[in-house]
Amino acid sequence: MQPVLVRRWKDTAETVIIGGGCVGVSLAYHLAKAGMKDVVLLEKTELTAGSTWHAAGLTTYYHPGINLKKIHHDSIKLYETLEAETGQAVGLHQPGSIRIASTPIRVDEMKYQMTRTHWHVTEQYLIGPEKIQELFPLLNMDKVLAGLYTPGDGHIDPYSLTMALAAGARMYGAQIYNNAPVTSLEPTSDGKWDVQTSHGTIRANRIVNTAGFWAREVGKMIGFEHPTIPVHHQYIVTATIPEVKALKEELAVIRDLEGSYYLRQERDGLLFGPYEKMEKMVLQDSWVRDGVPPGFGKELFESDLDRIMEHVEKAMEMVPVLKKADIINIVSGPITYTPDLLPMVGPHCGVRNYWTAIGFGYGIIHAGGIGKFLSEWITNGEPPYDLIECDPNRYGKWTDVPFICAKARESYGFNNVVGYPKEERFAGRPTCRTSGVYELLKDKGSMGFHAGWEQPHWFYKPGDDIGYKPSFQRTNWFGPVGRECKLVMEKVGVIDLTPFGKFIVKGKDSHKLLDPHKVMIVLVTYPVHCTAAQTVLTTQFSQTPFQVGMTNISHMLTPSGKVYAEVTITQLAPGRFLLVTGSGSELHDLR
Repeated sequence: MQPVLVRRWKDTAETVIIGGGCVGVSLAYHLAKAGMKDVVLLEKTELTAGSTWHAAGLTTYYHPGINLKKIHHDSIKLYETLEAETGQAVGLHQPGSIRIASTPIRVDEMKYQMTRTHWHVTEQYLIGPEKIQELFPLLNMDKVLAGLYTPGDGHIDPYSLTMALAAGARMYGAQIYNNAPVTSLEPTSDGKWDVQTSHGTIRANRIVNTAGFWAREVGKMIGFEHPTIPVHHQYIVTATIPEVKALKEELAVIRDLEGSYYLRQERDGLLFGPYEKMEKMVLQDSWVRDGVPPGFGKELFESDLDRIMEHVEKAMEMVPVLKKADIINIVSGPITYTPDLLPMVGPHCGVRNYWTAIGFGYGIIHAGGIGKFLSEWITNGEPPYDLIECDPNRYGKWTDVPFICAKARESYGFNNVVGYPKEERFAGRPTCRTSGVYELLKDKGSMGFHAGWEQPHWFYKPGDDIGYKPSFQRTNWFGPVGRECKLVMEKVGVIDLTPFGKFIVKGKDSHKLLDPHKVMIVLVTYPVHCTAAQTVLTTQFSQTPFQVGMTNISHMLTPSGKVYAEVTITQLAPGRFLLVTGSGSELHDLR
């Protein structure tokens, strides 16, 4: 029996959003609030069905990267005001959070992260055991050396958050249809889409795939195999614990990195969620090969307490009151992973006006910020800031199912491993993307991974400390890389540029497109009477035409003058140019 819609069906839309989890509803809210008149969200069953409803709901300003911290910041700032704006409670708790260091290398990692924190407005502090005990008095401090404390962190109720975003979206004019599964997507000759459902067809100027673990099914409708895969994630909720109930203030959220789990207060009990090692964790890889079961929505997987007992025991050691706590619920549900655990956000190459916001392993903390980011991109024609690490076009046909499975397993198992600078991860390598010199070079040096390609990072010589040995101090490759730089400067070197993106631009208007006559050169000079703090900056505009054989490093600028990409340009022959860009950026730059 076909479900009955509760509101009048729209035949046209500016934007159709497919998927009613927290990310899709956030985008609908932001687009409508920005003034877009015809925003439609289609949900196959009901809002939050999928991964949203069973999420643990953690919210944190922290991210080990640079750009995604902005997403986290925008999410929390929205969540703080959403209840007042919409009248819908969201259940936001902000007791702060602590990442616990119980080994010296973890302390080094936290010091490294402190050097990066001032890129952002959010507070972050390296604190000692005394402050940690104050924020989480139930902790066994025997092994605690330090903590990374982030005020304002906490957790939110995912269901209430989504409903508040939906209320806001409707308040600003968006239409949300439940029980409206998309059955097919047909592009039109003018770049629009016919979105077909059991209730009728909507002609949309653009579509956005926010379908969570259904994202592959939506992508397949237009010929894409999006590299996402569901992972079984479990967490445990306890009954009331007297020591927790007796507290006057809510406990800070803790993340025990060596124990590989998070733990927070849930009413008068505790909620504990581990990240298992890659050999134990479970992938729902059958959904990748055979598709998601048609009726799956608000169902869960069968829990497996034995699989996570190693983490339970470590948590009991760190938080002794857990030993006597009764378990009232074990949740095991699907969360969606990409090979590198980062989402796929933005317009997808290969078709016109098809966007994605999929692959969120941490959808609750990303939802608000991603909705804002995508809304600004769609309405202004360019992204508000750089988020190239989440570009959906970083993957290609080389991202096959075995690779997806291997990398998702690795990414899940590496959730709480030490994060070093210049990190390499080796699961699923090599892919089918190997160059003609790979077999010759693979045992002669340390190989790096770039957009599916294997590329030499540095070469071994007798006496070198070989292999990949990362560090927060000076690494084993510091000396050899310096040696190679010296050789290239003083003698000659050959560099394998296989992973780099390359374009040929040719034709009568190629000069006009690349605009080689107005290249801005910034000269940084240090006159002898100046200190570094008194650097003199001068700008010049070169009027010399690009000559054949000349190579220039240039920046692509957006219409508002932001740097979109950096490429080198060489004129090979009159009107024929070679553009070289970074590995994994080729489709981003081609767009």
